Amino acid sequence: MYSVQAILDELCVQVRHIRTVSLRKMAEHVEVVAEIASQKQVIREQMGKTMVKGQTWYLIDSKWFKSFKRYVGMDDTWNTFGGMDDHPGPIDNSSLFNDDGSGTLKDNLLDELDYVLVPSESWDLLVKWYGTVDQNTAIPRQVIEYGTYTKDCKVEVYLLELRLWKDFKLENEIQHKFSKGDTVGDIERTMRKLFDISDDEETRIWYYYSPTEYDELTKEDSTVQDVGLCEDQLLVIETRSEDGSWNHPPKKMPGAYPATTTVSVSDKSSTAGPSSIMSTRFNPYSYQSESRSAPGLCGLCNLGNTCFMNSVLQCMSNCPPITKYFLNEEHLNELNEENPLGMKGEIAKAFGDLIKLMWSGRYSYTMPHNFKLQVGRFAPQFLGYQQHDSQELLTFLLDGLHEDLNRIKKKPYIELQDASGRPDKDVAKEAWDNYRKRNDSVIVDFFHGLLKSTVVCPDCSKVSVTFDPFCYLSLPLPTKKERALEVLLFHYDATLKPTHYTVIVPKRGLIKDLVTNVGRLSGTHPDNLIVTEVKRSHFHKFFASNDALEKIDDKDIIYIYEMPDQNDTHVILPVYLWESSPKLGFSHEQLFGDPLLIAAPRRGCTYDTLYQLVLHRLQRNLHMPDDNSSWWNTKRISNGDLSNEDLPSDENDKSCSDSSDCGGEPVRRRLFSFYLVTSGVDCQDIVKIHNDGNPLPFPTLEHMGQSFIAAKWPAGAHDQFYDKSLEDAMDDQSTKSNLQALKLRDCIELYTTREKLGADDAWYCPTCKKHQQATKKFDLWCLPRILIIHLKRFVYNRYRRDKVDRMVQYPLRGLNMSEYVINKSHPQAVYDLIGVCNHYGGLGGGHYTAFCQNQNDLKWYLFDDNSVSEINEQAVVVDRLILRECSSDSVGVNRCVTEGQALLLPEVFKTIV
Repeated sequence: MYSVQAILDELCVQVRHIRTVSLRKMAEHVEVVAEIASQKQVIREQMGKTMVKGQTWYLIDSKWFKSFKRYVGMDDTWNTFGGMDDHPGPIDNSSLFNDDGSGTLKDNLLDELDYVLVPSESWDLLVKWYGTVDQNTAIPRQVIEYGTYTKDCKVEVYLLELRLWKDFKLENEIQHKFSKGDTVGDIERTMRKLFDISDDEETRIWYYYSPTEYDELTKEDSTVQDVGLCEDQLLVIETRSEDGSWNHPPKKMPGAYPATTTVSVSDKSSTAGPSSIMSTRFNPYSYQSESRSAPGLCGLCNLGNTCFMNSVLQCMSNCPPITKYFLNEEHLNELNEENPLGMKGEIAKAFGDLIKLMWSGRYSYTMPHNFKLQVGRFAPQFLGYQQHDSQELLTFLLDGLHEDLNRIKKKPYIELQDASGRPDKDVAKEAWDNYRKRNDSVIVDFFHGLLKSTVVCPDCSKVSVTFDPFCYLSLPLPTKKERALEVLLFHYDATLKPTHYTVIVPKRGLIKDLVTNVGRLSGTHPDNLIVTEVKRSHFHKFFASNDALEKIDDKDIIYIYEMPDQNDTHVILPVYLWESSPKLGFSHEQLFGDPLLIAAPRRGCTYDTLYQLVLHRLQRNLHMPDDNSSWWNTKRISNGDLSNEDLPSDENDKSCSDSSDCGGEPVRRRLFSFYLVTSGVDCQDIVKIHNDGNPLPFPTLEHMGQSFIAAKWPAGAHDQFYDKSLEDAMDDQSTKSNLQALKLRDCIELYTTREKLGADDAWYCPTCKKHQQATKKFDLWCLPRILIIHLKRFVYNRYRRDKVDRMVQYPLRGLNMSEYVINKSHPQAVYDLIGVCNHYGGLGGGHYTAFCQNQNDLKWYLFDDNSVSEINEQAVVVDRLILRECSSDSVGVNRCVTEGQALLLPEVFKTIV
């Protein structure tokens, strides 16, 4: 029995120990917080650096980088940092690669949406701090200089693959990737090496852009982008014949150009949608089809993700006054090659040449290669073959054509006057007259109108009225306050198929809103649901009930697991399925199937208990070996080890722990054995769990951290006994959200609604002498002859990028805009639709097409890259209702008419104000 003094002494020892441990933990926490703050500062400074030609930058999965920003406090939308729940874990770029194991990047990846670019110094530090999931995570890319007249340094994410021949022979073809910054000299040296051509042998390089048309590349310092090479372009390196003469290119290259991939128009459904939501790539060497077609019904070959450009060109081509202007070559008399704001006339000439080809009636399709080349020279953002926003291209084209064709050779200086309470009519006329003194072109004649902008200061009530020209109306769409999430519910009853739900949740909601709705749909209690994000057969994240739904991206795979009622009798364990490899340790690449959550007894859970629980969860996917199968047995050698150590068994069972007891008797094998895997930043700890008959001391799910149970299968066993096809078997209870279609009127009214400016868009009040969050209102004062309406379906904010997928109804004829014009003396403005630019798919990908009305036969046609087909005019509107789920962007081009003159341009609009 202890004395009182002994007890007090022991108590003092324990108190000192607790105090020491607490101080140590506090010091460790302070050290971690300081380290995180240092990481934040270093990365923020490095990310602010300007790109320099020749540097190496790295791609990082944007989702991982967002997690890192939250963890270190770089994301202002989250108030805390350093929490283990937000620890980003090792860098994982797997979502950026194709799933075929080729190690190539997916097509159409977008900066910031899919990946983030970081300088090499930042990459090295992030790898040092957090590690990577595998050795193939690094994606280094070079910074090159884009543009001919407008220089811009950008990271070249995608290299250009070219087809290389020697001496015009098909059997010698080699495919090789080049940088757009590589020179002709670099290409020649590479081809010499690939075709084993000696340095003293004379060569020539030929560049083919059609089966019969080619040029010699003579300027060694010209770059790939200067020449305008495109994906899969054919280059031929020619050597002299034995007699010393050149072989000379043949008139036609048989077998050089594979058949063009053409979407059969007649096979298209009545929805007039694309055969695939991905941009179809056509053979760029199918330069022109000599089969005759009606003027204007000329398709445009896809040069590689250039459907965004093709759809805009088709809409512009079907604006009658513009087509007439260029076909009559009026642009050649109005070129303004000296305009410093222009493109030296090159954009106008390239566009005019293309219009002449498209309306010649000689070709069913052509290749807009020269136009694409000229656009890239003056707008480096369009260089290469990545998908872009069609509206951005249209904006550049309208501005480029205007400045190239501006009739004002020397722009006068004009001092802007304040409205100062003068009548709107006088201020508007003054603004328009001043604008026309500096801007006078065919684009202004037909596309430019006038907007009234009214800004009111909230403090002094100062009213500022200005009138500004516009060439298109960019209308916002009323945004939904809800979003649809796709989830897969795994029932606690393992005999039931997983159920797929489309759940409507608040955009600014929490995870508890999601589980409440799933519980209502499935009849399960929300408290029994665990929400997870799954990536490559493992849990990427567990969500807490108060986590924001904005942490879930639309492309995330969300699994919800139903668990038994919460009590103290069981613990939740994450279990992954792992196919072992004799030569490799643990890797996420070896995981297969859906990850499991197992409700194991808190007390008395033995190895056998856990094994049976996992088998129970897998019962729908397993084809168990027959009881008499020899697979179940393996022979133990004399030292007690298995003859094949890679096969899971009961070798650690206490009944056979002594080799003298078991000798060479066969023992019963298991389908898998268990390991405890702990993934850290710098290392990965893998511990085999032994079957010693004792209860397993597993922690709860909340305390598993980066640890999990791996069920290790023998190599090839899962192919034999695990039915992967059943993973896709599910009870689909998803329903499409029943959202009422919008009307164009809704968008116009929202555009002209008074709004309060944000802090980032504050207006400088000349009276208060400071920036104010004033109210601003747009009104239509004067409409152009050709009205372009852009529907802003893509929404960008500090939280996420999103799209508004609601259908917008618009009339085919008789769009009366007069009621929205506040200018009382404005003539009646009624428009007929002549073109629509469609986008199918999601943000950052998809495919563009165009619906256009031909001015000669007044019929409607679908322009899908090089494919042109007649469609019913009702499909232009009605079918887009059917395709509501896919449509995510549109640009409508309408022709202005007066009442009773449905297809003629109104003479009254010759005087704008």
